[in-house]
Amino acid sequence: MKKIRLVVEKRELCGSSASGRLRKTGSIPAVIYGPSGVKHLQVLKPDFRKMMLEKGESAALIELACGSDVILSMMQASQRNPRTDDYLHVDFKEIDPSKPMVASVPLRFLGTPAGVKDEGGILDIARHTILVSCLPENLPEAIEIDINALGVGHSIHVKNLPQIKGVTYKTHAEDVVVSCVAMTEEEEETAEATEETAEAAPAEGEKAEAASAEDKKTK
Repeated sequence: MKKIRLVVEKRELCGSSASGRLRKTGSIPAVIYGPSGVKHLQVLKPDFRKMMLEKGESAALIELACGSDVILSMMQASQRNPRTDDYLHVDFKEIDPSKPMVASVPLRFLGTPAGVKDEGGILDIARHTILVSCLPENLPEAIEIDINALGVGHSIHVKNLPQIKGVTYKTHAEDVVVSCVAMTEEEEETAEATEETAEAAPAEGEKAEAASAEDKKTK
């Protein structure tokens, strides 16, 4: 379980105008929903960026430190400026540490399938995340899947994922997570054309060098 502490402050004024003024001062408007009700918050941009870097792509619990209160949460959603990519607003979901929670956890694929290395297949990832149910203390940062033995025509389903103590998969057991599939004729032709282009490139380079050398001799 990854747990990150983030310092926040209460936000007194709400609405688009107030949020716009808040962003100009270097803070991001935020809100947390949960059993304790709705709380409007604000967080400094540098603190939030640092938290996001530490979180990365993993599932993580966020401890929101607001004065003397510490609220356990998960980041639920965020809004970003499509032009600058700056965060405009962040939503958090309050988590009860004593009750089971449902969360989306990223999948990490380890290795290279035998079907790709030896059979010319293609890795087809159907899911990048999966829903799990567990107590907050058992929340995995990610689910690691060894795909080295995966051959062409074979798949890994939810029911094949590693069993983790205290964690239950909520996604349907028969759902496909990742497969190794054979190339289509069109994909094979594209791959062959790419290889031919790559092989031809050095030859063209050699011709250019030869022509350049001939020009120098002539001069």
